[in-house]
Amino acid sequence: MTGDDIAQGLTDLGHQLLFRVAGAEGVGPLRLTLAGELDGEEADNLHAGFAELLARHPGRPIRIDAGDLMFLDSSGIRALLICRVRARAAGVRLSITEISKIGFQVLQVSGLLGAFGDPREKAA
Repeated sequence: MTGDDIAQGLTDLGHQLLFRVAGAEGVGPLRLTLAGELDGEEADNLHAGFAELLARHPGRPIRIDAGDLMFLDSSGIRALLICRVRARAAGVRLSITEISKIGFQVLQVSGLLGAFGDPREKAA
C-alpha cells in the first residue's frame, strides 16, 4: 500500500474530524494533521486511525499539526493522551508541533501543554 493509499484511507474518519497523514513514503517523521472537532464523538475514530498509523509505520516519530482544530473538549484531550500512551508503548515519539488558539488554551488550562512537547517550540 502506498503513502497515498494510507492518507486517503485515513482522511475522513468522522463527520467532524479530519485526519490526514503526510510523509508516509519517507523515512522521517510522519505529519498527522487534525482539523475540525475532537470530542467524544470523534475519539474512537482517532483511536482507530492512530492504531492503524502505528501499525503501518512502526518506530516513526509522529508530529501532530492541530493548527486547524476548532474544538477540543475533555474527551478530545483524553483521546490525545491515549494516543500518547500507545505511541510510547510502541517506542514512537509523539509531539504536537502546531496548535490552534482554542487547542492551545484548552491544553494550557488543563496543564497538559507540555505533555506533547510545547507547540510554541517548533520541532527542528
